[in-house]
Amino acid sequence: MAAIKYYYRSTKENAPITVRLRFRHNSKDYTIDANSDIMIYSREELLINSDLSGKFYWEKQHNAPRLRDPEALNKRTELSNSLDRLENYILSCFNHISPEQASKKWLEDIVNDFHNPNNEDEIPNTLIEFIDYYLRMNTNLKYGTSKKFITLKNKIIARKNEFSKGGLILLNEINDNFRVKYQKVFTDYNINTVSRDLTNIKTLLRYADNKGKTINKEVLNWKLKVDRTPFVYLNDDEIQKIYMLENLPEHLDNAKDWLVISCLCGQRVSDFMRFNVSMISKTKNTRKEEITIIEFTQVKTKTHVTLPLHKTILEILDKRHGSFPRHISSQKYNDYIKDVCKEAKFVEKVSGSKIVINEDGSKRTESGIFEKWELITSHVGRRSFATNRFGNTPTSLIMSATGHSSEKMFLAYIQKTQRDQALSLADYF
Repeated sequence: MAAIKYYYRSTKENAPITVRLRFRHNSKDYTIDANSDIMIYSREELLINSDLSGKFYWEKQHNAPRLRDPEALNKRTELSNSLDRLENYILSCFNHISPEQASKKWLEDIVNDFHNPNNEDEIPNTLIEFIDYYLRMNTNLKYGTSKKFITLKNKIIARKNEFSKGGLILLNEINDNFRVKYQKVFTDYNINTVSRDLTNIKTLLRYADNKGKTINKEVLNWKLKVDRTPFVYLNDDEIQKIYMLENLPEHLDNAKDWLVISCLCGQRVSDFMRFNVSMISKTKNTRKEEITIIEFTQVKTKTHVTLPLHKTILEILDKRHGSFPRHISSQKYNDYIKDVCKEAKFVEKVSGSKIVINEDGSKRTESGIFEKWELITSHVGRRSFATNRFGNTPTSLIMSATGHSSEKMFLAYIQKTQRDQALSLADYF
């Protein structure tokens, strides 16, 4: 008799659930695992709230005997229904084959058939539906890439009636006139954002073309320029000014320390916000002097990084009795560090872009002149680290700390002017 069990085996906060088929045949037990392609939280849910953790839900809530959180209860009902349907489908298919035919490949094919019945006959003709189809057929896309297409879909849905009376945008009607129309419909968005949207639409149409759909070949010739957007960074004097801030509320003092740490380690918020003392050890440098290092694997790139800890970071740890600051969500961190920089009186007017929320709840990028504190985000630490060290530290060493795999990608983080770089070059003459 065959049975199905589900497990959450990934170390990631959000990943598909694993399905396990167990059966006995000829007095021998067999176990086959496969990716169920069922996420606890959908892409749309994670887009709205990036702090959701499928791993936490599965381990702490899904099988809890006295679950009272109404949202978690609704999620358990929704998820259980999806898992039950997949279980019934797998067992039904298993009952129609000989047990010798059951293999990992067979189970993967059954799961794929469950999620995509007759998908070869169901390629949509409209852009909005095709985006869903593209995401469904490309489940290996990185979360950030999927998020871009979901955002694109939601933007088009919100203004679809501006493209046609019925709101339908047919794939074969997307051409140069559509590109011009799109730019007019979204004139309130940053021009770079619009260009990236159209680049993503070009990607979708190329995929549709490869699938045999009829498209207008004008799309494949689109040349969409994206200008480099100016971004802010904190120089060494500004970082010191932040470090010296006093009499802040606890939540801002906590965020202040994280901001200083981020500027001195060059890591993404998804990495430094995981720092803990178990990652720290002592070693000796090339001069045989004892130094303190931290070792971890970056979440985004899976790059293993060994990083010497700056003396100021060690001072922060001493201040906190050997511990890192209290961990907080990336959203709270983004909000709090703006307040920290406002307290530091970073009010000079600078050019840049920031996220604003539309009346319908959607987000867009707005470019202009703002007070510097308004433009501070969680990425400012990584950009500040790279910019402050560029020109006086070998690029290869900075890249080993940031985890960049190519110099082209690394240089996108540098915000020194041509004059700044010329002055740095003069130091070598």
